[in-house]
Amino acid sequence: MNVDGQILLWTQNNVRSETLTPIVLWLTNSIPYAAGLFVVLLFFRKTRKFAIFALSGLAVCLVCNAYVVKPLFARPRPFASVAGLQRIGPMPGGSSFPSSHTTAVFALAWMSVWCRKRYWIAPLFVYACLVAATRLYLGVHYPTDILGGIVVACVLSYLTYKCLSWISKKTVITQ
Repeated sequence: MNVDGQILLWTQNNVRSETLTPIVLWLTNSIPYAAGLFVVLLFFRKTRKFAIFALSGLAVCLVCNAYVVKPLFARPRPFASVAGLQRIGPMPGGSSFPSSHTTAVFALAWMSVWCRKRYWIAPLFVYACLVAATRLYLGVHYPTDILGGIVVACVLSYLTYKCLSWISKKTVITQ
């Protein structure tokens, strides 16, 4: 068995608990609330540009991940491949690599870096790491799926940032 599988089995045997599972399930499904926060930020002039950039980065990352990156790899989910690993929660769709949940939350976190929103950086990266960890806890992603999601989010959110920066110099997209 590879290191990815060993980490998941260790997590299953040493971290999972009846108390923690409901919290993990809520956290892993909290991304629409995070996106909703950025929708609310659209209504305030001071945060509008950041919200546009963050939501655009999120959308680009999710679409590219779902329709380009995941189909390229088509990696089976770990609960289907690692003997003894039990999945928690609903059956996820699609393939395993890279994690779409991780890509989504790290798109928001990376955009806070690119936009130089220093007060947002730490909270968004903590949130992103917590959501990414839930995917391991639930047994639906390998650790390398998480790393892949972080890298995809970094690259695509940066490209989105550069494109939107260029567009915003040509037009007024934030007013």
